[in-house]
Amino acid sequence: MLSKKKIQFIRLMLTVLASATVMFATTTEVFAAGAAYSISKVPVGADEIDSKASYYDLKLKAGQKKTIQADIRNTGTKEIVVKNEIFAAFTNANGEIDYTKQAESYDASLKVKMNDIAKVKASDINATIPAGKKRTVSVDIEMPKEVQTGVILGSWHFEEVAKDDENKKSSGVTIDSKYAYALAIKITVDKEISKPNLNLLGVTTGLLNYKKAFLAEIQNDQPALLTRVKIEGNVTDKGKFETLYSNTMESVSFAPNSKYQFPVYLNQDQLRAGEYTYRIKAVTQDPKNGFTGQKWEWNLDFTVLPEQAEKVNKEAINDGKAAPTFLDYVKAYWWAIALGVVVIIGFIFLLFFLLGKRRKKKDDTDENVEMEVGALETIRRIEETKRRAAERAERRKRNSEA
Repeated sequence: MLSKKKIQFIRLMLTVLASATVMFATTTEVFAAGAAYSISKVPVGADEIDSKASYYDLKLKAGQKKTIQADIRNTGTKEIVVKNEIFAAFTNANGEIDYTKQAESYDASLKVKMNDIAKVKASDINATIPAGKKRTVSVDIEMPKEVQTGVILGSWHFEEVAKDDENKKSSGVTIDSKYAYALAIKITVDKEISKPNLNLLGVTTGLLNYKKAFLAEIQNDQPALLTRVKIEGNVTDKGKFETLYSNTMESVSFAPNSKYQFPVYLNQDQLRAGEYTYRIKAVTQDPKNGFTGQKWEWNLDFTVLPEQAEKVNKEAINDGKAAPTFLDYVKAYWWAIALGVVVIIGFIFLLFFLLGKRRKKKDDTDENVEMEVGALETIRRIEETKRRAAERAERRKRNSEA
């Protein structure tokens, strides 16, 4: 049976492989090797900032309505069905803007999401395209009457609804080959903001791609697209400056009103309970948005509890384990150490008991021997007395006869 860690690793690999089939539009028409269809943006005309852009670059006002379109071309020999929907962009775990799916959760500062104001026409959600044909699909955008100045970012996502291969079904194996595309949609409400802002919300410990890390949650709380942000972070013991762990990322991108967990990895070390300080510096480097040179610095003390460290170390995979310390051995084998101490103390008491008993026995034996020697000496003296008395009697008898 596969262990939990192996299952997690397999899931990670499958996610990477699945992501490889998702294409983000870099031209007005996008293709993927093996796909039986392509997607192309239909020129918008009015309200478009850059008509040559590969994405929908719109400038809209509060309360305004707008319809955008895209062409789906079936280049294959069979009829296909393509599902299309709208996603709100977010900053993913790799520090990149993700247009390929809906986030599990969004930052609290994001008040208007793209999928709230842009809707695929009902009849186009699952678009059927005959072999060798083209179909134009539409998205209706309706801006709220009250909306913050700045950028709203998202995507128009297309994915073929694949049919099971009958031959593979008959062999007991079903494989769905799906090809997906995403056309970015950028809506600038009135104008872009003049000054961006980043906040440090907090520091936690956890796993990123199943590797142990200190995670600093950085928030872009403004409706502004930030790209090429250089972030440097290091972790020290609390109040000290000697770096324990560090990381630098040269080009992080933040979607508007999103947050990102910047990692400092522990590499081969185990996460240990204790008090630490996280120091971070972020600098914008992208001249396109006019934000070059904006800088933020934070220092934050935090505590790692023993149960937190144990959980992270247990769940981590794909990184080495540090050699255990003497304290680790004491914690792990305290019961054996306690048992050993009890056994040694018991042995010492037993030794003293046996030695005392032996000494008493020896003393008793010596006393008995002395008594026996005394009794024999007495008997010898009595016999000697009797012998002498007999000799005297014999001499007197001889004298009388003479």
